[in-house]
Amino acid sequence: MVNPTPAFIWVIVIAIAIVVPAVLMYLVTTFLFAFSGGQYRMVAVVNFAALAMIAIPSVAAAIAWRVRSGAVAAVTAVTATLGGWVATAVTEWVLSFWLGA
Repeated sequence: MVNPTPAFIWVIVIAIAIVVPAVLMYLVTTFLFAFSGGQYRMVAVVNFAALAMIAIPSVAAAIAWRVRSGAVAAVTAVTATLGGWVATAVTEWVLSFWLGA
């Protein structure tokens, strides 16, 4: 019989899949949208987006884990993180023009 992967391993994998891109993309989006051209109004948008991109994949992974397994939750976290950061960057780019680029 195969031993299942312990839950704490999946928690670590999910945390890494969410936190590492969140830190990197927060730095990238802050540089691109909050500091370029003195767009001080974008600071709140960038901060809120970073918090949302930690919360949304976390909730999606928790739901996936509850319904399926830790492995499915890890895949869900990665998918939600990648897709979410693409959508976040595009949204922040559009908002930067709308708020006065």
